[in-house]
Amino acid sequence: MGRKEREASLYYLNNLLSRPMSADTEKKVINCLEDYSMDILGMEMEDKYERQNNEKAWLTIQRSIKAVRKVLKRQKIADIAVVGYDKVLDAIFNVFKIAAEDRGILQYLAYADTMSFIADLDDGIAHYHRKFVDDRDFANMIGVTPAVLKRSLSVGGRLSGKGILRHNSDGSRPRLSAPFLRALNNLPAAGLTEEKVRKFMIGPAARASLRRGNFLYLAEEYDHARALLADALRERRTGVNILLYGIPGTGKTELSKSIARDAGAKLYMMSEEAGNDKSERLSELLFAQSLIEDDGCAAILFDEAEDVFTHSPFVSNDNSKLFFNRMLERNKTPVIWITNDTDSMDPAYIRRFKYAIKVGKPDKGAKEKIWRKICAKRRLKLPDEKIAGFARAYDVAPSIIDAAVESAAITGSEDAIERTVEALHEAAFGGDGRDKEEDRNGSATGFMPELLSADTDLKGLADKLAGKGGTRFSLCLYGESGTGKSAFARHLAERLGMDVIHKRASDIVSCWVGGTERNIADAFRKARKEKAMLIFDEADSFLRDRKTAEHSWEASQVNEMLTWMEEHPYPFVCTTNLMRDIDSASLRRFTFKVRYNYMKAAQIVLAFKHFFGIGIDAAPPGLICLTPGDFAVVKAKRDMLDVADAAGLIKMLEGEQAAKGIKSTKMGFA
Repeated sequence: MGRKEREASLYYLNNLLSRPMSADTEKKVINCLEDYSMDILGMEMEDKYERQNNEKAWLTIQRSIKAVRKVLKRQKIADIAVVGYDKVLDAIFNVFKIAAEDRGILQYLAYADTMSFIADLDDGIAHYHRKFVDDRDFANMIGVTPAVLKRSLSVGGRLSGKGILRHNSDGSRPRLSAPFLRALNNLPAAGLTEEKVRKFMIGPAARASLRRGNFLYLAEEYDHARALLADALRERRTGVNILLYGIPGTGKTELSKSIARDAGAKLYMMSEEAGNDKSERLSELLFAQSLIEDDGCAAILFDEAEDVFTHSPFVSNDNSKLFFNRMLERNKTPVIWITNDTDSMDPAYIRRFKYAIKVGKPDKGAKEKIWRKICAKRRLKLPDEKIAGFARAYDVAPSIIDAAVESAAITGSEDAIERTVEALHEAAFGGDGRDKEEDRNGSATGFMPELLSADTDLKGLADKLAGKGGTRFSLCLYGESGTGKSAFARHLAERLGMDVIHKRASDIVSCWVGGTERNIADAFRKARKEKAMLIFDEADSFLRDRKTAEHSWEASQVNEMLTWMEEHPYPFVCTTNLMRDIDSASLRRFTFKVRYNYMKAAQIVLAFKHFFGIGIDAAPPGLICLTPGDFAVVKAKRDMLDVADAAGLIKMLEGEQAAKGIKSTKMGFA
């Protein structure tokens, strides 16, 4: 046992034994001393009382207590509570502005976590009494009154508010938080200053790698958040919290760093050592706020905020909401919170944020600028068309782009870019990172409107809409699957010179109450902001007839759609295979309603030439229910099976038709 531990052990033991104790505490003290009495007191303890009956055991304990008190009177007891005794703790206390009455309590908790005898004594006394804050013996040992002890260790006390304590749900004594213990165990005593303590605990400020120009698709939101943050720092405002939310991989962290830099803020990121432990993560936040609350240029970045807003980690859930509300109203240091999902957050919390930004995927122009900037930073020269191709093909975070470009720069191989992007995205999120919307739009390559069979002249319609130049119209395209509804919508967008935002039911429908309505609104807002054509596939999923609704949320989804349809200033297209399920009120909102049919005989002849490069004189008579989608499937089969003759292709088309429950009556040519 080292000198410091022996002095601390004697100090707490003397405090405890200099006053009357409960019988339970006396027994615990003797128990703990059995293994440490020689190191601390230089005497052997009796250990026979455990095998004696109650009366004899009690007498043995009393004799031992008297003997210990006698030895303690001969010991020189160091005053470990005096300033200057423990330089590491003094530096930490000064940085955190620990009040005088709290210092002794915090010193004891620190030693109970690092010194063996005090840890055993603490476990025996503090944990034995669940109502420890009312325990006089425990307070006497530390050298404070029970009232001071209770005030210091309470959930709403000063130490908890600084992130120094971690409270337990069972009501047992709170423990020191992980960040405090890391500092306590790793800070060197020599040459320690308050600035060194602060720097060790909070780490360096984050550096931004992107600029405002990379976020032009969020320019208004960017400028507003920057202004809010700059004002908060300049005026030293309290309760300034900004929320950034959106799906993973959209660059929320880099956006936060960029906003902070342009606002003149040093942005400190919360460490991830606490994992998803909610109590520890909140302690990290409060800890950091205490460290930098006097720095007029500091802000904090808290990622994965959904971890802490789901429920309270404190003793009672009854006060959790009040705790979070106060935390968002009283923080002296501005905080940027990042989350992938706001559905699990209480609206009462969200209302207390000063601003919220939904961070979606950057538009193609912004993605291309990110690629160019990162290539320049890594000194990797790529042709313009190559960079544009990567920007179109991949929908990944800037951090993954940076890793991929660095890999290519190191290896000297451009192939490393695709390999690294797809490998990292697969490991982090699943999938290869390719832009699904780009893939959908790319599927229109080689599109021929002449192959579409509809009750409206689609080529003429596209010509007139493109010629008029108007954009405030909507279409409901309905009919059998594979008839080219979405392909025509993308073709029309191309004729109008517009980008496409393409949503399927799986992109919109949410399992959370109100989630589907929010996704619908977000899709319309994005289309309005980007002046893009909005396409909803499988629209029957959220435009279902309200007369058949069994739940209130089914009707509210339809209402949300109808509201946005009436106000939307840009082209909006719905496709469905189940027109009979569509709400009748929604049909009145569509400017054009187009029914798609199976291909006509002349179109089948044209499709043979277009898809297979084979000319036929007439359509096979038995093939009466085909779509362009059927030809696309058969073309893919042909490429894999090397089928080149017309008879083999007809047989494959018959198979596709039969899969719909329709059999051909004849084979061959008419």
